[in-house]
Amino acid sequence: MDKYGNKTNKTNGRFIILIIMLFIIAAIIVWAAIQSVTGVNTPAPATGNNAATTPVNTPGSTDSTQQSLQVDMDKLGKDILSKVKFETELQQIDKTVAEGLLKVSDGSKLQLYMGNGNYSDELILITAKDKKSAEADQETAVQYLKDMRKSFEAYIPEQAKKISDAFNMRSGCYVVVCVTNDIDTAKEVILKAFE
Repeated sequence: MDKYGNKTNKTNGRFIILIIMLFIIAAIIVWAAIQSVTGVNTPAPATGNNAATTPVNTPGSTDSTQQSLQVDMDKLGKDILSKVKFETELQQIDKTVAEGLLKVSDGSKLQLYMGNGNYSDELILITAKDKKSAEADQETAVQYLKDMRKSFEAYIPEQAKKISDAFNMRSGCYVVVCVTNDIDTAKEVILKAFE
């Protein structure tokens, strides 16, 4: 008892519970980071369109025959963020952190937008130095999404389905992946940029 006659065990118990909760949260964050940085699987062979969408659970890609197409990925990112509905506000992740989560080819420019950790909404924009690098970067993005889906299945299963339905496209040297419930709007905005 303290000098006022109150029990301090209640305060000590609350402090211990707080410490345990912080430890669990830190363990989940570390586990999720490890899951998102694991190896790369090869996607299925490409099939024919200029710009194709492929769900994460059946990865694949196609390539545009328009090799000289130039797309302003910064503008595309702004267009997607302003026109597509996301469950959480997406913020661009620092380049060093983004490259720690998603290992792209040397010379590729990665733009990664993420929101609150309770939502799987994300936007990945990659500008590779050449077509071969773009193919490798898309494979990396597909594996990243598979790992992310496994993490969400463990603690927020309804968000995992959104990852399975992600829009995934490669055209020439560009890769675009968008995770959202507003997938039709995302497809429309993205495909328009590649016309």
